[in-house]
Amino acid sequence: MPKDWDIIVAGGHCFSFAMTHLHGRPAGKYHIPIDFGAIAAIGGAAARNDGKVMLIDGDGSLYQHIQELETVRRHGIKLLICIINDGGYGAETHKFRAHGVDPMYATHGRGDVAQVARGFGLNGTKVTSLGQFERLFHEHQAQNRASLWDVHVDDLIPSRNFRRVHYGEA
Repeated sequence: MPKDWDIIVAGGHCFSFAMTHLHGRPAGKYHIPIDFGAIAAIGGAAARNDGKVMLIDGDGSLYQHIQELETVRRHGIKLLICIINDGGYGAETHKFRAHGVDPMYATHGRGDVAQVARGFGLNGTKVTSLGQFERLFHEHQAQNRASLWDVHVDDLIPSRNFRRVHYGEA
């Protein structure tokens, strides 16, 4: 993302991935509300009104505020939504695994989040390879509406931070 964009990062396992890649970004350009990331992103995008706001959130979190996709569409807010989709509540599944507990109760599977976004009238794309980002970013820039990227990640690979904190790696 260009350095003049505001990046809103929600809590959960997606937080650890996102924070690893914000190095070099001005501190005033990323925001970590932990809770209610979608509301912060919508407010930030509405206030900026220039389409340069990105929300990074998890699939489990999105399911808890999915109705806000309708809010974004209804108000014509141009927002880039990047959903880190590991098919469950990643923070919990990795903690469970680290302690030898079956994560089945924190796993919900991978619904078609991109299709859901399209159902709400937004652009929605499933992302399964790194090579898609540049094209998708240019497509988002050319549109005058919100886009949601359903970024599939491996649910068995914890972030560096989770490996350090929950598995004792240095």
